[in-house]
Amino acid sequence: MRHLAFALVFFSASAAAYAGEESGLPTRLTLDEEPQRQQDLEQDRQHPDDWSTLTPMEFFYKHSELEAGAMYTVFGNDLHLKSHLGFYLRYGVEILPHVDVHVTYRYNDFGTGSTAGANTEDIHLQSLFFGAGVHIPLQKEFAFVAGAGIGPMWWVSSVASNEFGFGLTGEAALTAQLWEVLRLKAGLVVDGVSTSFHQASNRYSVDLSYLVGLEFGM
Repeated sequence: MRHLAFALVFFSASAAAYAGEESGLPTRLTLDEEPQRQQDLEQDRQHPDDWSTLTPMEFFYKHSELEAGAMYTVFGNDLHLKSHLGFYLRYGVEILPHVDVHVTYRYNDFGTGSTAGANTEDIHLQSLFFGAGVHIPLQKEFAFVAGAGIGPMWWVSSVASNEFGFGLTGEAALTAQLWEVLRLKAGLVVDGVSTSFHQASNRYSVDLSYLVGLEFGM
């Protein structure tokens, strides 16, 4: 009886294999990893349904981006400040394909500006901008990015009156992919602010900055 059962199993397996060959049906499972990976990456770039399929924490983790770098700023003539190197830190979240919202903190600390007095002046300039940006792919490794924002700015001086004001900022830059989640960024930033720092009354000043930074994120 046992031999008969073995025979039945053997002939059944052979018949199934023969039927699979005749019908053209697959007789084994295959996994093509590279096309599947490319498809997953493309789905990651187009994520209109992520708001409904992911929890808030998962969404922020998947679409967050951290950026840090340096800015060499040429201040407007009305501020009577020398050009100087500062630093910035930015956190952003992509809310739509190629569209993000972000917050940027900047810090600039330098010595004597070209003030009229003979005293040495130490200046601390800080700003916090809230804004949005767009990311336009140009080629596989390169992209154009632009953004704008608004936020408070603080001037702290060792000899002049401290000032506070709201500024507007605009940015245009190019990015180059260094690694899968790491990009080099270089561009120009234009800031405009109404302030009485180093002035008798409020005047609108325009500053130009050269930016170099690193982006880390999806």
